[in-house]
Amino acid sequence: MLSANSRLFHFLLDPSTDQFSDEYIHFKIEDDCNIRVLLEMMVIEYANKQEDTQAVLKPLVLSFLMQIARQYSAASNEFLPDRLSDKIIHYMSQHFDTVTLKDIANRFSYHPNYISTLLHRETGKSFSEILLEQRMERAVILLRGTNLPIEEISRLLGYSNSSNFYKTFKAYYNQSPRDYVTSGM
Repeated sequence: MLSANSRLFHFLLDPSTDQFSDEYIHFKIEDDCNIRVLLEMMVIEYANKQEDTQAVLKPLVLSFLMQIARQYSAASNEFLPDRLSDKIIHYMSQHFDTVTLKDIANRFSYHPNYISTLLHRETGKSFSEILLEQRMERAVILLRGTNLPIEEISRLLGYSNSSNFYKTFKAYYNQSPRDYVTSGM
């Protein structure tokens, strides 16, 4: 399972929100030849547009993003979050398939109501909204980047059955998982 910080994936996968409209992430790629090679391959493929360019670019972009995520995750681990809300969200991102508010309250030795209030005050979102966002971000990554069946993806995301996953995904993205993949969003 991907362990990259969900803030990076939100930054990359949801540019339509104003939350990151004036932000950027700076990466030093001179030390990472994998990222440099992938970037060069993408530029060359895009410049030489052919009939199958999109099919070639898709795995290159996914590989590029995975390399960036690894680098970002390694850098993020050097600076562990100081704020309790950041620690909680980080924990949620690592355990999004099984985490509950009660688990977090026990882990951090606070009452569930306090955790819930803290998250809402710090992020403007409820525990459930944050968890849903994390699961949907992972869903997109798994749908786009793997050939796993939707039943397996729903299981990996912590859904008890694929029907619940379908309904949740459709409510979140206004289309089914299959339609999302085929639409190229």
